[in-house]
Amino acid sequence: MAMNTTFFYDEDTGRYIVKGARILFPNFEGAEQNYNQSGKRNFRLVITEGMADEMKQRGIYVRTMDPRDETEEVQYTIKIGVYSDTDVRLLSGGKMTSVVVPDNDTRRNPDYDIEEDPMTMIDREFRKAHVKNGDISLEFHISRNTRVTGSSPYARLDTIVIPIRKSRLLADYEDMEMDEDEPF
Repeated sequence: MAMNTTFFYDEDTGRYIVKGARILFPNFEGAEQNYNQSGKRNFRLVITEGMADEMKQRGIYVRTMDPRDETEEVQYTIKIGVYSDTDVRLLSGGKMTSVVVPDNDTRRNPDYDIEEDPMTMIDREFRKAHVKNGDISLEFHISRNTRVTGSSPYARLDTIVIPIRKSRLLADYEDMEMDEDEPF
């Protein structure tokens, strides 16, 4: 785990705050995958062993990932759910942009289209490595909404700030005007 990752619990709000977070298996768009049902937006947050013990005491399932070789350490992760009331902010070029998380339940939102989902773009940025793990800050709380997980508590994302790195090549040309009307 990165040395600059900090976790603390805010007793006033009942939320965990993580700075310098590392995220694995991001699925902000809610795409169906091997271990994910369609429509379930989530990711795994890498946590410390001490935090893992605390989450277990609160009833949260903690996955232990064994090292793949002798250079790695054991990693502990928890699944964090992303919902339509999550405050998602992208930080790029010194500007912060708010992203609306659409309701991707087609029973409530029959016009939902995953290709137009702004969260799909966030997943693409992770895949292109424009998001640097360790720069992400987030806030989550433990929920016991039995409609979502039966009787098990789960971690629910409240706020996330995701810095998007610019391409070094594109940064060199950032001040140039681009003629959108002239095709090649």
